[in-house]
Amino acid sequence: MVQVVQLMIVDCKQAVNLLIQNRDLITPSEVVSQLLKTRNKCDSRYFLHLYLHSLFEVNPHAGKDFHDMQVELYIEYDPKMLLPFLRSSQHYTLEKAYEVCARKDLLREQVFILGRMGNSKQALAVIINDLEDIEEAVEFVTMQHDDDLWDELIHQCLDKPEMVGVLLEHTVGNLDPLYIVNMVPNGLEIPRLRDCLVKIITDYRTETSLRHGCNDILKADCVNLLVKYYNEAKRAVCLSSEEDDARSKRDSSETTTPSMRNMDVKSKTRGGGRCCMCFDPFSIQNVSVVVFFCCHAYHTTCLMDSTDTNTSSKKETGAASEGLYEYEEDDGDGSEGGDHRMRCILCTTAAS
Repeated sequence: MVQVVQLMIVDCKQAVNLLIQNRDLITPSEVVSQLLKTRNKCDSRYFLHLYLHSLFEVNPHAGKDFHDMQVELYIEYDPKMLLPFLRSSQHYTLEKAYEVCARKDLLREQVFILGRMGNSKQALAVIINDLEDIEEAVEFVTMQHDDDLWDELIHQCLDKPEMVGVLLEHTVGNLDPLYIVNMVPNGLEIPRLRDCLVKIITDYRTETSLRHGCNDILKADCVNLLVKYYNEAKRAVCLSSEEDDARSKRDSSETTTPSMRNMDVKSKTRGGGRCCMCFDPFSIQNVSVVVFFCCHAYHTTCLMDSTDTNTSSKKETGAASEGLYEYEEDDGDGSEGGDHRMRCILCTTAAS
């Protein structure tokens, strides 16, 4: 059996490192039990604090059974490390930790524990009444994402006029300052109110200017993308049978130089040479072809048959929804009143 206490007395830091490196052989529960049994012989609680703190840094879950004890040890030996420990650990009891922090009058730790427990209003009251830190109060309310908590913050600050001005300065971007001003009672004297209002107006102008600039950039990007889309839509669609396409590729590879092979136009749109309905090559049927800008192509007869089939099925079922393959009325761009334009079957089906 390893004599943990004797090792700690000889050299506590080296002993802690040795115990943590061999924690699979000497379990944390065994180390803690030996240290707790020798309270009168040495400062076992300090040794216990050093061991549990180092163990938590190496593995936050290794000593999870002793995290309630570790809260008290941090308060006793290293209070600055208590708040980071509370934020990192998930294995301590909130009620016990809050009782210990309230007994030791640790305000920021109380605020964090109350927020984790869901008592946001009580935590906000501690920040305003005890800490008197309006900046932290605004940060706390912002992190909670609760609109009712903003009203609670304003109501609690109205009892402290010196906090109203600071609240106006730090809520720009989170809350409408005019909403706060309307809630201020008539006759309430607020220190440095003029400076606060000047800062609010300046920040609002800056924010408005940034929004206008972003909107201008967004509009310019939309216009450029639409122009690019329009130019691409005007390009011809190359339709060819698979045999012709293979032959042309073979011929071009024999006649073109290596430098010209790299000059391939990426925006060139090519069709597959087959009807998207019957999948027959266009070259084996002497039928007109309908090609859309989406690069889908159909035999005219296939597209008409599909349209007629869908229209007749609609009439039989009495469906009121618009068919996928119906003709669509022209938009009055100068064409005759009886003209229609068809829609791509595949794209319309995917969009629906």
